[in-house]
Amino acid sequence: MPSSSKLRHAVPVSNGAPAALPADALFEVLLRLPAKDLCRLRAVCRSWRALTYDPHFAAEHKSRHADPLFAFTFRDRDSGDRGVAVVGLSGQVLRRIRISSDCIELLRTHLDRLCVIRKCKPSLAAWVLNPATAVAIALPGLQSDEFLGICIEHRFHWGSAFTHNCKTVTYAFGQVTSTGYYKVLRISHPDHPQPKLCADIITLDGSSQGRWRRKQNPPRNLKRNEIEIMECLAVNGVVYVFFDYDVMEPTSMAPFDLDTEKWMPTLRGPEPLRSADFRVYGRKLALANLNDSLVIIDNDVGVSFDLWFLMDHNRGLWVKKYRLSITQNCFYVLPLLILDDGRIVIFERVERLLQCYDPTTHSLTDVLDIKAMGLAESQSIGVYTGSLLV
Repeated sequence: MPSSSKLRHAVPVSNGAPAALPADALFEVLLRLPAKDLCRLRAVCRSWRALTYDPHFAAEHKSRHADPLFAFTFRDRDSGDRGVAVVGLSGQVLRRIRISSDCIELLRTHLDRLCVIRKCKPSLAAWVLNPATAVAIALPGLQSDEFLGICIEHRFHWGSAFTHNCKTVTYAFGQVTSTGYYKVLRISHPDHPQPKLCADIITLDGSSQGRWRRKQNPPRNLKRNEIEIMECLAVNGVVYVFFDYDVMEPTSMAPFDLDTEKWMPTLRGPEPLRSADFRVYGRKLALANLNDSLVIIDNDVGVSFDLWFLMDHNRGLWVKKYRLSITQNCFYVLPLLILDDGRIVIFERVERLLQCYDPTTHSLTDVLDIKAMGLAESQSIGVYTGSLLV
């Protein structure tokens, strides 16, 4: 419990009038309220506003309200506006941030910021969101000499495929551990006649959104899906991208260090998987971030759903910690985080369900129906680790 002297400093009294409650008592009472209510109570008086904006109070409040927060895209049924909503595991919508765009997707992150991208014509765009302040910073667009050319985007409408003259781009969003700066890595890949990949990066240092800077070209033979998008994931300041296991050793990855802004030597996957055949139907690989650990999902659909944790990057040491009794394809089932009681929170992308998997009983329980809440317009999700009071 903070000292009363600190609390008196954090809760000034106007015009010399005595406070209705002692500072210690007010501090304790307000700590019990959820962040959404506290944001409204800031309008009551200047002293309450000062207290709820105090960093010490915000940190103490987050420690008391440790329930995980998730971010989903939404489309308002009445106005048609789109944006991002922050939701607690209890189902309460705590914050809505509107984005002036359509077809938005959230990058998978475990940070106190969120990154949203738009993938349709007339141009690709990206925003970095601070849910605490509801501020969205638009990143500079794609018009630059380094990225002139033709790329392809596949969209499906009424069963027909359309191609557009626009860039196909993969984004990854992470934070540098040493400085705390946020960075966005952008990999641009043209259509197959022009196979060379390009990479650039932008730094957000808190004062501005910065500018895109061209970096070393990515390694060749990175894995792309059927619409030319790569699966990128940033964990602890490093972006990981699978190599194409048709031409490279399965589970091998190209790491990119967000601090040095350089591609690192190839990271090999778990030894038992290096000779596995992932070209067969039903055997899938995916990446996940579970409590700040890089995880490879080895999903032999209908047979096994194994989670391999990277324990030591330099040594390439992996440990299989979980085998889940899940029969769905890992493309549709995404592990998000591990709760204090050992349960694993999972996002089921098809039905837009948040579920909890209990490793001790091998049971899967539905927790939140995101689609019924009208939030999950897309299949993307982010884990928000910050406080909404900052």
